[in-house]
Amino acid sequence: MNRFLNILILLAFQFVLFAPKADAQSTDRDYIRLGNRHYHKGEFDKALTNFTKALEKKKTVEAYYNFANAALAQGQDSTANVTYMMADSLGFTNSLKRAKNFHNMGNIWYMQGVREMRSNGQNAGKAFETAVNLYKCALRCNPEDWQTRYNLAMAQHQLKKNQNGGGGGGNDDKNQDKDKDKKDEQKKEEQKKQEQQQNQQQQQQDKDQMSDQAAEQLLNSAQQDEKNVQQKVKVNPQRRKSLEKDW
Repeated sequence: MNRFLNILILLAFQFVLFAPKADAQSTDRDYIRLGNRHYHKGEFDKALTNFTKALEKKKTVEAYYNFANAALAQGQDSTANVTYMMADSLGFTNSLKRAKNFHNMGNIWYMQGVREMRSNGQNAGKAFETAVNLYKCALRCNPEDWQTRYNLAMAQHQLKKNQNGGGGGGNDDKNQDKDKDKKDEQKKEEQKKQEQQQNQQQQQQDKDQMSDQAAEQLLNSAQQDEKNVQQKVKVNPQRRKSLEKDW
């Protein structure tokens, strides 16, 4: 009896020792389910590991979408955005899930626009415009999604604000500096015009004054000439009488 038990134990040990690995037997669905469990527990790194294994087994829309969600939860926005795009390229059979895919991509670009505004970047408008287009795609798939409608309105507001030059605080400071420089330039131009006008007035006054002086000199000269002429034409009164004719 003891010998029979020993044989059974030995066979069981050999079965475990030479049993195939679980990874070889697991399917992509197994890894997706395991990844979802870790995801809901907040264990996003473990979720990413299992979704990666699922993709190694088979590239499916669900595996890409779930991987993107886990990457987004860890702040890997660029990776998440690319993976959402790959999920969409495979083609969703469910319009509601595709709407969520677009919605999440819209959120990524919206937050990118916010970061651009805070860092005084120049691409905030482009980011908000992309977010608007993605939210619109989501609403085409699911027109009843009120959250997407709200996010779309926010993105449109930020886009309009950015286009009107009313972006983040840094942009406001830049605009104020530009306005100040413009006002200073206008002030300098006005001062220059005033100086030119004053110079012209002074030149005209000098010219008028010179004309008055010249006229006075000419008048004095004429008066002197007249005196000289009068002195030259003076005659003796007696001689004058002799020259008069008698009748």
